[in-house]
Amino acid sequence: MRRTQNEDDIEINLKSLIKVTEKYGIQDSIRSILNIGSASAHTGSEFPEYCASKGGVVAYTKNVALRVARFGATCNSLDPGGVLTPLNDCVINDPECWRQIMDETPLKKWATPHEIAQWAYFLTVVNTFCTGQSIIVDGGESINSNFIWK
Repeated sequence: MRRTQNEDDIEINLKSLIKVTEKYGIQDSIRSILNIGSASAHTGSEFPEYCASKGGVVAYTKNVALRVARFGATCNSLDPGGVLTPLNDCVINDPECWRQIMDETPLKKWATPHEIAQWAYFLTVVNTFCTGQSIIVDGGESINSNFIWK
């Protein structure tokens, strides 16, 4: 599957998140809400609609954190950079493109889904104090912010 600019990114990534959170998340029995953002929300170096949708997730996370604090709950955004998933195979399996990406990534690797899941567990189960934050997990990718794609 090749990732391309998608006009539905704002509808899917932001508006749907807001609808679900407003219906199920803002309640006194909530303990933690975790939104999935993207390192691209902080760099702006990807497809315009995608960056805008994930930037909205970052702002919305802060709004929700303020509103669920009265319940003693937290709300944060986990903002990964590159993750080794089939969605990204078109660049992972292109040796020249992958080399360019790794040249821009200080840790010279992308996260595994397991590594992202560990952060999700920490932010929702272990964490009881950090709230309203966007946790960038990208191997240092956003330090350079030179987006490379096919």
